[in-house]
Amino acid sequence: MLTTTTLVMQEDRRGESSKRQPPRLPVIAPKDDLSSSASASRSGHLGPSVPPRARLPPRSRTGCWTCRTRKVKCDEGRPVCGQCSRLGHSCDYSPRLAFRDDTPRVRERMQEVTVISNTVWDALSPTVTETSAGSGTIDDLPPFALLTTDEDREKKAERYSPGTYNVVLNQDSFQNLPEYSDDPEIKKELVSPLRRPSLAVSIASAGGRDIAVEGIPVPDDPNIVVLPRFEDIARRSTFSSSRDFHSPIISPVARSTIIKSESSGSNVLVEEPASMTESERINIGQDERYFRQFRYVVWRQLVPAELDQRDGMHRSSVGILESAADTFPPLYHAMMAVAALSLAGHSGNERLDALQHYQQALPALQSTLKSSNDLSSDGAFLTHFLLLVYEIAAAETGHSNLWSQHLSTLLRISLLRREVFGTERFPFIVWWICLIDLDALFSGAGRGEFVGSMLHSDNIPPPSFHQYPLGLDGSSIVYGDEVDSLPIVLSLDYEVTILAIRLALLAHEYRRDTTFNATNVQQRAQVTRSRQSRIFELQDALRQLWVTPAVAMITQNADGMPDRPKQILEHAATLYRACIILSHTSMWPGQRLETSPDYNTEIAVASSQILQMMRKALAEDRAHCRYLVFPAFIAGFASTDGAQRMQALDMIRTMEKNSIGRNTTVTRKALAAVYEKQNERFMNTGQSLDVDWMQVMVERELLVVNFGV
Repeated sequence: MLTTTTLVMQEDRRGESSKRQPPRLPVIAPKDDLSSSASASRSGHLGPSVPPRARLPPRSRTGCWTCRTRKVKCDEGRPVCGQCSRLGHSCDYSPRLAFRDDTPRVRERMQEVTVISNTVWDALSPTVTETSAGSGTIDDLPPFALLTTDEDREKKAERYSPGTYNVVLNQDSFQNLPEYSDDPEIKKELVSPLRRPSLAVSIASAGGRDIAVEGIPVPDDPNIVVLPRFEDIARRSTFSSSRDFHSPIISPVARSTIIKSESSGSNVLVEEPASMTESERINIGQDERYFRQFRYVVWRQLVPAELDQRDGMHRSSVGILESAADTFPPLYHAMMAVAALSLAGHSGNERLDALQHYQQALPALQSTLKSSNDLSSDGAFLTHFLLLVYEIAAAETGHSNLWSQHLSTLLRISLLRREVFGTERFPFIVWWICLIDLDALFSGAGRGEFVGSMLHSDNIPPPSFHQYPLGLDGSSIVYGDEVDSLPIVLSLDYEVTILAIRLALLAHEYRRDTTFNATNVQQRAQVTRSRQSRIFELQDALRQLWVTPAVAMITQNADGMPDRPKQILEHAATLYRACIILSHTSMWPGQRLETSPDYNTEIAVASSQILQMMRKALAEDRAHCRYLVFPAFIAGFASTDGAQRMQALDMIRTMEKNSIGRNTTVTRKALAAVYEKQNERFMNTGQSLDVDWMQVMVERELLVVNFGV
């Protein structure tokens, strides 16, 4: 019986056990979360032993594509990872880009989402052009491929309905962004979004050459362009400072607001980050001031003739430098240095700011020039151009100066860019450098290294490339009201300038000839006749330019011409007359005594005409036309009329008020010193024709590199 009862109880217990719920497994918790096991321990219920779940390492997002395709771990070694090196595979780190339109999927899942489209891109609207009735708009923007900002592209599209312009991005458009760079130092820049890009980021963004982002037109359709480089507007539009430079830069939004304010005369409120200190706010205020000074004062003086910058049409070449400075810190500091120097006459702080920006620009530029490709980049070319302007504006006798070194570097860069790219992206800037070096050659401060080399190698840009903006074919855009005048005037100005360069180089050659004064009277007379013969050839070539039918007609209707051809004609006319005076009086010391009196009338007429054109320019509030200063100086020197001499001095004094540097002031002091020497010579000998103005400047230690700066 006992045995039977025990078996029955065991069967009952097995029955109860079979009715119970199966034991629950513990909740799977994160690897480092011990809350579940601790709770189980406190409750006294421990489940069966469950092995911990194996956690896979995070998937690499930066490994090579070969390892990611094979689904193996990549050690991310550069330039070839360990796996590919061991197995002999081709290691591929090139970026993979994929674009997907999620609009239909999002709208299917979220019914409350709506899509707001722009009527400009509405393909169902009727085609309307700027010439259609009732359109009320005129397409006054450059060709679509030349536009460099989304705002301008949108304005261009608004001229038509529907808009038919397309900007295409491909893989190459993104390859220079810092997140795709192999350099770990560049990737660090992405950590702090408020920091201004470092030099490494600037070089990477610039791609070593094209800084201003202009599209590449598709041959089959000029309304479609391929963007060579994607602009990260979010990164560029913040107030920030770089790793190497601590001066805040003005954001493009703030710059646009400033420009609009300058046109309307209203006050500007620029948004500032809440974390900015008071000193940073002061610096930004100063930079805004320097930015306006550079755009509206400095650049107008450097550029011989350009359309009005306040018309809102973005046709000024200053935009090239502003766009490039956003991604090239040395250029930004060079711009600020020149602008601050131009304000240095108003207070003492500006000169210190100019020096600080200049001292930041030089080492930054040197650190970027690591190869010939860097030297040929747009950023290096534009920066050296502004550093040349700064050195000329700050040049003083007896002090170290680097303007000639910058000029030599610009010559190297210009020749290198032609060799690398096959053409010059900014031919009008090369032309301006030639004009600057011509002035230095006239004054005796320069040797004509730049213009001489460019002339002998036939690299001086032709006249059709002298004005910004340039069209799709690379030549200057000629607007409708300029068709009958601008091409002729550009060609005339080019020919006059080329002859002026040859004349200045000839004067430099004669002045370096130390054997001329040591010859006897007979030999000196023979050498003088030989010199006069060479000079006469250039004089005759200059005179022949003005008697051609086209030029004669243009000069008769000069007052009715548009602004650009009118100013270029004025430059050519004053330079021509200055060359005539120079060729008769200043090719070598004492030349005026050996010049036939038959030319006195030509000298007097040329002097009078130069001063008349300068009076007219000042009456029209065109003191920014600095090309008038040297002709006024040489006219005042050669004139024998006391009233004209004083007028020349007073007009140069007027031009001196808004000059960038001290060259115009020194020019006025040099002319006053020449007058003093001429009066002294006349009191002693009864004539003053043998006074050499270059010798007077050397004696008084007056250095003029560019008369109008």
